[in-house]
Amino acid sequence: MAHEHLLGDIVDTAKALASALAPAALGSAVAQIHEKGMGWRDRVLAYVAGICTSYYVTLGLSAWFHLDPFVTQAIAFVLGMIAVKSTPRFIAAASDLIASLPGLIRDRIANRKDQA
Repeated sequence: MAHEHLLGDIVDTAKALASALAPAALGSAVAQIHEKGMGWRDRVLAYVAGICTSYYVTLGLSAWFHLDPFVTQAIAFVLGMIAVKSTPRFIAAASDLIASLPGLIRDRIANRKDQA
């Protein structure tokens, strides 16, 4: 009896998760159809970023503005598409910033020693 209840809870949770992530996943997938020249790693990262960004931003908008679920799903779809398009540029900019951090820190320390 307890196993049936647990299985029912697992199925209900899986359904809720799928219905919450489906619009974001579809938006990310549609945006990737039009992307040319992306490697598999970049595609997977963009897809996951599209889903995560869309999901959490949509939750926030829904909580603030008390939107209808249909409107929330439409926003999730569009945000998934936008996040996929912006992810490769964001990754490139973050990589450049991280690569330049040691030099920036070194210059900052050198400037403090020169001032002292």
